[in-house]
Amino acid sequence: MAQGSVVAGGAAARRTRTKPARTPGSKDGKGGKGSKNGANKWLLGIALLTVFGVVGAASIAFIPVATVMALWCEITDRAPLAECTMQPGGQVCTGDATMANVPAPWAEIFTAAGDEFSIDPAYLAAIYMTENGNAWKDLDTDWPSSPCCHGPMQFNLGAGTWDAYKFSADGGPPDYMDPADSMFTAANLFTHADGLYGSVTPETPLGDVARWDPGTFVYSAASYNAGPAGNWNNPETLRYVENVHALITSNFTQGGTGSYGELATYPPPHGMGIGEGEGGEDGAGGGWTGCGGGVSGGGLDGVVRIAEQEYAKGIVEQPFGSNCGPVISDTYIANGCEEWCADFVSWVFQEAGIAFEAEPGTQMYFWRHPWQIPAVIGMKAWFQSGGHGQEFIPVGSGGPTKPPRPGDVMIYSGHVSIVVEVDEASRTLVTVGGNESNRITRANGTFSMGPSGPVVGYGRMNP
Repeated sequence: MAQGSVVAGGAAARRTRTKPARTPGSKDGKGGKGSKNGANKWLLGIALLTVFGVVGAASIAFIPVATVMALWCEITDRAPLAECTMQPGGQVCTGDATMANVPAPWAEIFTAAGDEFSIDPAYLAAIYMTENGNAWKDLDTDWPSSPCCHGPMQFNLGAGTWDAYKFSADGGPPDYMDPADSMFTAANLFTHADGLYGSVTPETPLGDVARWDPGTFVYSAASYNAGPAGNWNNPETLRYVENVHALITSNFTQGGTGSYGELATYPPPHGMGIGEGEGGEDGAGGGWTGCGGGVSGGGLDGVVRIAEQEYAKGIVEQPFGSNCGPVISDTYIANGCEEWCADFVSWVFQEAGIAFEAEPGTQMYFWRHPWQIPAVIGMKAWFQSGGHGQEFIPVGSGGPTKPPRPGDVMIYSGHVSIVVEVDEASRTLVTVGGNESNRITRANGTFSMGPSGPVVGYGRMNP
């Protein structure tokens, strides 16, 4: 999804055209090639047929594959941006050679958007697929939306991303639910958000999936998902980038592994969006990414994922320092304004499908809703009660009696947050917490000392 916050109009949001935009399904901005260009295509076609006829089947293997692919791309006009040259280390072609497995009309949309903004259309195709569960959906799909993200490319409307880069494929009002407009807008973002996402050009390499170096497309793909310079070190973005890389390097015959969001799955292989890979298995595909509030379920993994997703939204108090805000007041607190760290933790666990449950005899002060413990002291007492399989792990001078794990609740004397990463070797961890510096914050700490001071203990759910 396109995350992050930008000032609408503050970035280069529209490209000055030197020719009409290519509309999906047309060969160029004028609706067709000129006579000279068309004649060249026919001559190249005759030349290629002559090569096959003269050399014969027994000798075809000696013709360089790149040469054949280059001729084919030139004849079919499938690579307007780049030569079909083989990338080092794999049988993958830049430009539209990787588009051979992309069905119409999607291929035409990606190619037109790539031509307009000088970006490899295969990159756009990989982002689309990753946002849509590795499925080529019908253009008239009722594209899903969540509290933040909408349409085929899951633009974050609240952060201003759509408004800053919106672009119409046909000259009409831009529509984020329109496949062509959303693709042109994504291409606009990738090629113009220099200081935010990292500018992408026809020469931008795909990059190493294990190293998200600036100047590579995997770097920009991570920013597109988690927000510019945002929290990349989370399971969702890791799987997202793996999927983008796997799609491109396999010529769109294989997706990544794991799941992204709650509904989109990436079974390897997944062939061209129809549920069959090369000798592979059936797969339903489909689904959408979600943006926290629209995603539920998942147990402790879901707790971590949802906490990370909420952090990636960049939610802050409005006004700053007020303990209020549209999402904070209406969603986490569920009514009003107050110090909301425990409310945030309660909401995340409810969204993950393992909501806190009231204990008989528990003081009503500790409960506002059946799933919500609004006070830190109440949350500590609830974990200590153990009535639903939960437990409290105290922290003494030697540290916790059990090492923490992702999905635990870190409890201080006056604050709570969620553990999202643990390194037992160094006894360090990472937490996501609400109402930290008037926002949701991702912070580092040790087993005994967190970002808000000494740790009293850990609350652990045992679903």
